[in-house]
Amino acid sequence: MTPRATDSRSGAADRRAGPRLAADARRVPQVEVLREWLKTERRHPDEEWFLVESLSEREALDELLDREPGAAAFVWRDAPVEWYALTLNRSAFERLQVVEGPGGLRWRKLSPDGSVVGAARRIARGDPETLADETGVDVDLVRQFRDDPPEGALVLSTRQGCVPTFVADGNHRAVALALELLSGDFTPQRAYLGVGANPVVRPLLQRVCGIVSEVLDGRFR
Repeated sequence: MTPRATDSRSGAADRRAGPRLAADARRVPQVEVLREWLKTERRHPDEEWFLVESLSEREALDELLDREPGAAAFVWRDAPVEWYALTLNRSAFERLQVVEGPGGLRWRKLSPDGSVVGAARRIARGDPETLADETGVDVDLVRQFRDDPPEGALVLSTRQGCVPTFVADGNHRAVALALELLSGDFTPQRAYLGVGANPVVRPLLQRVCGIVSEVLDGRFR
C-alpha cells in the first residue's frame, strides 16, 4: 500500500502517481530543502562560510548549482519537483541507488549494481586505498562516517513512475549507514525526497508502470 503524504501547506493528502512514500512523509517547500542541503556544503572545511537562512529559493538554487552542478541538476531538469520530508526504514533504505550518473564514474564505478548497499559490500570486502584509486571515492571518509555519523538529512531524487530513488546528496553518509546495516545494525534515517516530473520525452514505460502501480495499489488499499 502506498501511504498518503500530507501536504504541510493544506493538510490534504497527495495521491499522485509516484514512489512509495513512508507513512510519516509530509510535503515541504523546496526552499527548506535547498537551505538544508547548502548547510551540509557549508560544513566542508574547504568551503567558505556563507549565510544560508537569508537566501531566497532562487538564490539558494543558484548557489547550490554553482557548488554541486551535477548532483543538484535534477532540481531544475525535472522541475517542478515535489519535496517530502520522511524517515527511511530498512527496506526503503536497501532500495536506494547511489547518485545518478554515468556507469563508469565514481560512485557508479564503486557499486556493481548501482545500489548503496552494493557500494558498502565492495568497501567491506576491498582495500580502501585500492578502491579509492580505482573509483575516486573517498573511502576513508565513508569509514570515518561509519564510526562518527554526521548530522543532517540525506537528499534523495526520483521521478514520477517506476524510477529508482537516488541519493543526490549524502552518498558517503548513506554508504556508511549501509556498512552498519551489513553488520546487522540499522538506524532509521531522516531524508528529503524530491519527486520530479516525468515528461513525455522520458521513457514511456516509466510512466505506464507508475500508473499501473497506482491503480493496483488503490485496488488493495
